[in-house]
Amino acid sequence: MEAGSHDSLAEQLLELHTIQEARVAAEEEARFKTAEEARRRAEAEAQRRREEEEARRAAEEEARLAVERAAREEEERRMREAKEAELRVHLEEEAKARAAERERLLAHEREIAAITAEERAKIRHRKIAIGTVVAVLLAALGSYAFLIKPALERKALEAELARQEQQMAFEQKQRAEQELVAAKEAAEEAQEAKEKYEEKLEAREQRLKEREARMKERPKQRAKPKARGCAPDDPLCGLDLD
Repeated sequence: MEAGSHDSLAEQLLELHTIQEARVAAEEEARFKTAEEARRRAEAEAQRRREEEEARRAAEEEARLAVERAAREEEERRMREAKEAELRVHLEEEAKARAAERERLLAHEREIAAITAEERAKIRHRKIAIGTVVAVLLAALGSYAFLIKPALERKALEAELARQEQQMAFEQKQRAEQELVAAKEAAEEAQEAKEKYEEKLEAREQRLKEREARMKERPKQRAKPKARGCAPDDPLCGLDLD
């Protein structure tokens, strides 16, 4: 009986241990599922926030681009309107200038038409006057050719001769001045060469005097006695061996 009771107790303990392990495993699995669910919810929330932030940034960028595009379009519109206004002003000025030119040409034509009749009358009178002047000029030319022209040519020749003489005198004066300057320069160069030569002579004489003084002050050296009776190949020749 005791052995059966012992086995039953062991089985009960084993069953309790199994139940405990199953409960622990279930609790652990529940915690894991809860943590996984929380992680998934956190990731989903982070993803949602990222998507919202990206959407917000995209909306802001789109709004900024729209503002820049609107400003650029407005600037282009203003520039286009300014160019169109400038073109209109330029065209109006050209039209006014063409109208003024046409008016000026018409006025000039009317003035020419008005002057033509008067000019014709003046031309007739001018022809008469020109004929008179021509006759007078012919008479004057005859006088000029036979009387005035020879006198003028003679005076011109005298003036030319006087000018040539004056030019020759001026050139001779210039040559004389140049020769004088050249002679002065040559004299100066000769004087400078003479002074340099005298300086060289003085320096040479001074060196000679100094050399003679040094030679006088230098003591005379005694002549060494010459060795006699030595053979040419004797290395001991002239040595005192005593």
